[in-house]
Amino acid sequence: MKRIDILTLGVMLWLCLAPCAGAQTCTASASSIGFGSVSPISNSVVNANGTINVTCQWPTNTMTPNVLVCLNLGAASPRALMNGTQQLQYDLYQDPAHSLIWGSVYMGTTPISLTLSKPATSNSATQVVTIYGQIASDQSTVPSVGNGNTVYRQTYAGNQSSLNYGFYQIGQPSCTSVTASGGSFPFNVYATVINNCNITASNINFATAGLLNSALNATGTITAQCTYGDAYRIALSSGASGNVAARQLQRPGGDVVNYQLYVDASHITAWGDGTQGTATPTGVGNGDRQAFTVYGQIPAQTTPKPGSYSDVITATISF
Repeated sequence: MKRIDILTLGVMLWLCLAPCAGAQTCTASASSIGFGSVSPISNSVVNANGTINVTCQWPTNTMTPNVLVCLNLGAASPRALMNGTQQLQYDLYQDPAHSLIWGSVYMGTTPISLTLSKPATSNSATQVVTIYGQIASDQSTVPSVGNGNTVYRQTYAGNQSSLNYGFYQIGQPSCTSVTASGGSFPFNVYATVINNCNITASNINFATAGLLNSALNATGTITAQCTYGDAYRIALSSGASGNVAARQLQRPGGDVVNYQLYVDASHITAWGDGTQGTATPTGVGNGDRQAFTVYGQIPAQTTPKPGSYSDVITATISF
């Protein structure tokens, strides 16, 4: 009798009609946003940009070739760079006109949304998103620390910077409906508040005189504006005489009138460069303009020839 052996052959088919686990994903990575050196006393806005790289992966065969990606950013607006308890206000925007603040669906504000589609010849697609940062103007009282340049910073991590996405075939979902999480994309925003000072001065104009048989007095003003917490010192040059202790008004032709500039209304302490017994007034910036009165005096002396006498003094602020 002839024996016949029968071999059973199993044939299986696995259909992945929905996205297979781990087969379709999106991730994001962000650059830091650095505003560089910021002078609060300039009272002007400062802009800086950063980027986010979004990459999505598909299996070779997919029924959902499109994906909506939503980038969420927490923290209330306006946002603040911090140094200890001190704040420098800024915000992050989705557009170069700085009109649409970057927000989060979890805070009821507008996230960044973008759509990627699977390329015909690749299983992945990447899109670069530009972020537009702006430091607000009129923050002149933001301080430096330790009389030196000071870094202000904010770090986004964890649920403060989160990625959600949803793959689809047709009928794009909304950011409030997608639930797949791509985790976080941590990044830093920072700026360096610099010590800085501006200085201006008004002229000192002595009245017209016929004889110099009594003292003539006049005043001027030097105005300093320095970063909050920044210590400074103001020196005045010697003028044409070359001697801070013996200044002279001069007339073309060689005639001179002796005069002096003082830090006090009593005309006791001469304002100079710190040499020859002269003083250099000091202060600490508060971000606003601080005025110093310069007290000028022409002492009684022999009257020289008639004419216009003048001198040029340079005010120098050190900080």
